[in-house]
Amino acid sequence: MIFLSALLHKSIYDIDHRRVGSVRDICVALNETFPVVTALVVSPATGNDKMIIPWSQVQSIEEAPLQLAVAQSQLQNYEPHIEEILLKRDILDKQIVDTQGFRVVKVNDLKLAQIKRTARLVGVDIGLSGILRRLGWQRAMDMIGRVTPLQLTERTVTWNYVEPIQMVSSNTSQLAAVGAGATSVGAVGVVPQVQLNVSHNKLSELHPADIADILEQLDLEDAGAVFERLDDETAADTLNEIEHPLQSELLSELGPERASDLLERLAPDDAADILADIPILEAERLLNLMPANESQPIRDLLRYGAETAGGIMTTEVLAQPQEATVEEVLIYLRQHSTHLDMVYYLYIVDEEQHLIGVVSLRQIVTAEPNTRMRDLMDHDIIRVKTDTDQEEVARVIAKYDLLGVPVVDAENHLKGMVTVDDVIDVIHEEQAEDVSEITGTDVEELEADEASWRRSALSRSSWLSVNVLVGFVIAIIVSSAFQPVLATASALTLINGTLPGVNVRVALGGLICLLPMLLLTAGASGSQALGIAGWELRTKRGQDFLRNLWRELLHGTIGGIWISILVVGLSWLLYHSLLFSLAVGLSFGLTLLIAAICGLGLPNILQRLRLRGSLIAGPLLNPIIALVSVSVFLATSLALINEFFR
Repeated sequence: MIFLSALLHKSIYDIDHRRVGSVRDICVALNETFPVVTALVVSPATGNDKMIIPWSQVQSIEEAPLQLAVAQSQLQNYEPHIEEILLKRDILDKQIVDTQGFRVVKVNDLKLAQIKRTARLVGVDIGLSGILRRLGWQRAMDMIGRVTPLQLTERTVTWNYVEPIQMVSSNTSQLAAVGAGATSVGAVGVVPQVQLNVSHNKLSELHPADIADILEQLDLEDAGAVFERLDDETAADTLNEIEHPLQSELLSELGPERASDLLERLAPDDAADILADIPILEAERLLNLMPANESQPIRDLLRYGAETAGGIMTTEVLAQPQEATVEEVLIYLRQHSTHLDMVYYLYIVDEEQHLIGVVSLRQIVTAEPNTRMRDLMDHDIIRVKTDTDQEEVARVIAKYDLLGVPVVDAENHLKGMVTVDDVIDVIHEEQAEDVSEITGTDVEELEADEASWRRSALSRSSWLSVNVLVGFVIAIIVSSAFQPVLATASALTLINGTLPGVNVRVALGGLICLLPMLLLTAGASGSQALGIAGWELRTKRGQDFLRNLWRELLHGTIGGIWISILVVGLSWLLYHSLLFSLAVGLSFGLTLLIAAICGLGLPNILQRLRLRGSLIAGPLLNPIIALVSVSVFLATSLALINEFFR
């Protein structure tokens, strides 16, 4: 197999062994399952103009040196077609859709194969090995793998499981611009790059939940472009599967007419949930574009609190009078089947729509056709009020093993029904809130794929600050209570005399007194990262370790900077030594960053070892962070103190 990174910038020679130039890019045509290489983009050995050499004049790219089949004087310039793309410029480092894993992945390298005289693109490398190969570290990793158990697994997605891309329509070929001497992608005359071919069968035939997973991993602009090209039925089903924050954002990207049409296809409770996240004026405009009989149930639902039974119920319920027969009920069901997606129970109502009984669907289909509902109905009804909290509704459904529970108002009028699928969403939301409260993180960071880093960092830092302040109080107590002991110990310590210019009592006493603050704050930082990582390992986002690592580096750095500033100020107030305070503050920031990485890495390691991370990660994390944080803190602090007071 051949990797693109191994070919780029490699010298290429003609049949007479004269150097022609170096490979800059590779051109492929997307009209086959595994795209065929059609040309090489080469930077000549002399001159600045680039040339495109057709594949018919290339001998081989499998072995070094790269060889042409003709002399340099016989080279012809290739005229590319509009549907052809460049691997480095258009695919490398770009995000693509893996339709096998239902996710968006970043291309770290591309794998090619030459069979006889034809070279093809066969897959994309999405793992760490692709990055290391491009950095030139692959050989070192191979040597390490031969002498240690450490093996770097190659993560490759074959091209037939990749959603193809197409060129944006234009009268000008992007590759032609390169051949004409365009020096950059953004050069005049070069059309925009590539976009997802969302009309392709592979993407459109995915389950709406899988399409939703893909859209949630794209940025808003790309997600909107993909979503806009879905047909109305698929788009509506997909919209119903997407997380709430993104639902309203995608809907806002569409025109009012299209957005209104999609809302009409949704159940009233789902449409109401989406409109609740949209500005009032925009939501009212969309409702006004809908027929009155479609918009009125949604307006009714919007009057209830978002976290109440009224806010999560559906108004599409099966209700009949007690005099109706089984045959009449079945006829009604057939006539209204398109509007009754969740038919678990038949609710019996009187002329004023008061709920008076319930009949299971099993009773209806097994009873005689002329049996009346009054003879089948159960008068002992489990019900909830419209203002009942959604968490209580979930407990009721779980306690009585129901598939749905009727919702009534204060006068016992039937208003709707909460189904088990709504309860699953409620349980998910409540679990996210519980994890958020336990770990001191923002609930948005758990539920959204791209939570605001400012909000997440602020939420984390606020709780870390509380730990720092508590640790400061402990430091004052320890410093006051054990000052004579610390003074005596400082005279005997090995540090004494080795760091000229340092007040050893301040250095030793300060480091010892600040250790409780360190353990509190580092433990909190690690627990926050552990909570987020544990949550994400139970979701689709847990698959992307590198993205989660980058997030922890970002949040850990922001939190570390803030905590460092806070520790510097508090340490100066306590010990009146600016340089000592700076050394301690910088050590704190570094320690918190390492603690966050430990919190992220531990559950991922346990998952790779197939151990129950939720059972042992927490107890195991505390001693690890204590050992690592104290070691890093003392080593870094002493090194900085030595440097500052030299």
